[in-house]
Amino acid sequence: MRKIFSILFLTITIISCKCEETETIYTLTNQEKSIIPYLLQDTVRWSDNNNNIFNGIVTNSKEDYFFDSGIGEECISLKLNYLMKDILINSTKYRVFLNKRDEHSLHLSIQEYDNDKITKSFIASITLNSFTTIEFNGETYENAVLLKESVLDGESFGHLVYSKTHGIEFILFEDGTWYKRVE
Repeated sequence: MRKIFSILFLTITIISCKCEETETIYTLTNQEKSIIPYLLQDTVRWSDNNNNIFNGIVTNSKEDYFFDSGIGEECISLKLNYLMKDILINSTKYRVFLNKRDEHSLHLSIQEYDNDKITKSFIASITLNSFTTIEFNGETYENAVLLKESVLDGESFGHLVYSKTHGIEFILFEDGTWYKRVE
């Protein structure tokens, strides 16, 4: 009898400790989506530090959801809306990725790819109010944020100016070379 009671107690304890999983969905608003102003097949003109002019093109556009678990929360599942656009600039792919992390904050990342391998990442947590007037490298950018290159080891060097109006405005590389969007 005591053995049956112990097994019953253990079973009830295990069942009662199991939490009920909840799913929270964060969807980008139209205003938040407008942070990525590119349309598929848009052409964007660029110049570099040698005054070469070339065209970039928006080659991919996708909006969907992905699942993430809440940090430190075993029973919380997050469904996060994202918007992604790929831009080919002088044969290098840049992926602009925006997703909603909670009610107010957004995750913006711009990644550079070489042969489908990420070579640089510019990442920031932002809100709609993060965009302001930026002065960088002798230029003034309206409704913009300055993103620094994210690196695992050492100091970051690369910088990227991103605006709500035009998307990627300026990229400064480690070696001092740069790309600048031109009208």
